[in-house]
Amino acid sequence: MIPYVELLAYTQINPDLDTTKFPLYDVLDLIEYSGRWDYGPKSLTKMGNRGIIQRWIGSGEESMVEMGHAVIFIQCSRVVSHEIVRHRLASFQQESQRYVDYSAEAPEDFFLDIGEPEAMASNVAALETYNRLIAGGEKKQIARYVLPNATRVRMVMGANFREWRHILKLRMHTSAQPEMQIVAHGIHDKLLAKFPEAFEDIKPYLEAGERAVR
Repeated sequence: MIPYVELLAYTQINPDLDTTKFPLYDVLDLIEYSGRWDYGPKSLTKMGNRGIIQRWIGSGEESMVEMGHAVIFIQCSRVVSHEIVRHRLASFQQESQRYVDYSAEAPEDFFLDIGEPEAMASNVAALETYNRLIAGGEKKQIARYVLPNATRVRMVMGANFREWRHILKLRMHTSAQPEMQIVAHGIHDKLLAKFPEAFEDIKPYLEAGERAVR
C-alpha cells in the first residue's frame, strides 16, 4: 500500500461579497487583508502585495495565516494515523475498525517498509485470523484486536494554515517516521501548489524522486 493524500477543500471567499469594499478573491487575499488590519485602514490601500505574507512569516508572525483552512484526505497505516491525531488543533474523521469489515483486505493493502519476508507473513497471518473470527460470527470491534499497525487507514483531516505549517515542519523532517515523511511531503506538495505564499518557506527535506520511491 502506498500512502496517498489529496486536497479536498479549503477556505473560500463569500461569492456575494462587495469586492469594491472588501477586495478579496481568494484565501491568500483574506490572509493579507487580515494581517493588514494590524496597521489600520491605511495599510489596506496596499492590498495585492502578496510578498508581505512571507515577510510576516519570516519575522515569526503567523497569526494571520490562521484565517486559511484546508481539508486533506489521507491514506496511511495505523502507525501513522496514531501519530497524526496527536495534532490536537486539527479536526479528524477516521475510518473506524469498529464498523469497517476488513475481511476483504489483501496483504497489499498493508503498509510495510521492511525488507523481511517474515514481516509480511505476520500481516498475512493476522488477516487470516481476523477473517476466521469474522466468519465465526465474532463482532468486528472484537476481531480488530488481531489487526496489525500496518493496516490501511483512510481519514479526513482539517486544520488552519498555521497548524498545517507546524505539522509539516515536524513531520517532513528526516527524523520523522519514514512513512510519515511521505505523507507530510505529499500534503506539502498539495498545499504549496495551491497556496505558495503560505507554504513556500517550509524546507522539503527529501527530493521529489526520493519521495516517490520511499
